[in-house]
Amino acid sequence: METLKEKVTLNEEYVLNYYLSELMEGKINYLENRENYKNRIAKYIVDLRDSNNINEKINNAKKLWKVLFEAAMTYIDEDKRGYDRLFKFFDEYVEFEELIFASDSFYRDHTLHCLWVYFLGEYINKEKQFSEIVKDREEEINREKQIYEDLKSLEYYIDFKETLNIFKLSAQRHDYDDAVRCVAALTHDLGYPLKKIEKINKSISNVMPYFAINNFNEYNFQYSNVNQKYINEFIDFMATDIEFNCTTNNDKGSKVIEKIFELDNLGHMIKVKKEEVLKLNDEEKQVLSKVLKYKIKSFKSKSRLFDYENDFEQYKHGIMSAFLLMKNVKSFSRVLFNETYELALRDINIIDFSSKLQILQAVSDHTNSGYHITSIDNTSSFLTLVDELEEFSRISRANQNREYVEQFCSTNIYMDDDWLNIDFIFDNTEIDNLDPERAFKGRCERFLSLFNIPKLSENLKIRLKCIGKLPYDNNTYTLEIARKYAKITINDEEKNIPSYLKSKEFYSREEYENN
Repeated sequence: METLKEKVTLNEEYVLNYYLSELMEGKINYLENRENYKNRIAKYIVDLRDSNNINEKINNAKKLWKVLFEAAMTYIDEDKRGYDRLFKFFDEYVEFEELIFASDSFYRDHTLHCLWVYFLGEYINKEKQFSEIVKDREEEINREKQIYEDLKSLEYYIDFKETLNIFKLSAQRHDYDDAVRCVAALTHDLGYPLKKIEKINKSISNVMPYFAINNFNEYNFQYSNVNQKYINEFIDFMATDIEFNCTTNNDKGSKVIEKIFELDNLGHMIKVKKEEVLKLNDEEKQVLSKVLKYKIKSFKSKSRLFDYENDFEQYKHGIMSAFLLMKNVKSFSRVLFNETYELALRDINIIDFSSKLQILQAVSDHTNSGYHITSIDNTSSFLTLVDELEEFSRISRANQNREYVEQFCSTNIYMDDDWLNIDFIFDNTEIDNLDPERAFKGRCERFLSLFNIPKLSENLKIRLKCIGKLPYDNNTYTLEIARKYAKITINDEEKNIPSYLKSKEFYSREEYENN
């Protein structure tokens, strides 16, 4: 891949203009031939981009959030029951966020952040220079579509309508990816208010003694036994997924399948050997017609189940965001999925099930401490990565005055020799005690925990820098991660990772190489 000659400083205006360009060129597939949505979204984007103050920006963001959600979600499922309730919650969420700002001087905006995650994600997903980052996902999509086309070309030789329909639907799932990314990005932080209840309790308890009120009962919450069955079913659904397998006990059938299909060790089809199909004799075609019965099989991931149960116990805001969607938006709970080990097409709507499950899992996974990224190959990994990158507009009150600060740091995101480069530039002298190294250490801990370095895809290499341009800090802090590789440097001087981060949970560079 070519090295980017000019770094682009990303900000709200840049990603909004990029998205507007994509929208006008018909590259947002869930908005094509939907002029009403398309025109409203374009108008609200311009209004947001041209907002003169924070209050105006928030009001325009609320309008844009709602119409984007409606457009993307109705593309997946036309059922709009629960939208009024969700939008009312979103209004309350925005109001509540003002209360959190007042209680926590270092609280950072999430209302606008969700929109910026969406727009930044579309920039990274669609801009050609970042194609290496999403290469694993694109290769998987192309593989599924090619398998379907290859199988379709075999209809002349073999009768296998049910199997062909399964692969057709599997390939068509990806036509909904744009809409899935949108809904996941917009909703991933809706559960955040629960995380701040403790902070608000503390603020209230600090005031009460001055009124001689010493027996303040803190606000707390827990689900009743009546709710528990629904919660258990919700978590069980979240840990469920489907796969397509071809199995046969017929020796002749197995030989023919092995002859014309390239399969992995789990029976998943990798490739159709079209030249071998042309060589099949009549007997082999008859055998193949009888045994080529791909099954849709459901399975549960125990690790996912345990992770989600643990997250729910701790009210992690990711899974609480997913739970909010399930409880309030009917299309999420109205999924055609009759749970059995082997599913027929009448038991499951593959596109509907896959789209909604991807959204719920991605929203939950972005705060799941057990979640590990090996490659950017699905909605969960993509959302989580972009959420970590979005720093160019995080409004906060992070100074000693009661004024809002619109930027902790400026951001450059670009490719250089197949490395994803993320530069966070700390140059805002208006923020008291801004600490680039503290921010850098937090990023190191997060990235080294999030990415599965021993098994990381060869297509994913990340170089993250926190660059100090302050009177008291002109250092460049760098983290590099790739497959079996992690390195921390300050001004090109390498640091021992466990010692620098003061944690036994991480390895040295040499240990990562040998893992």
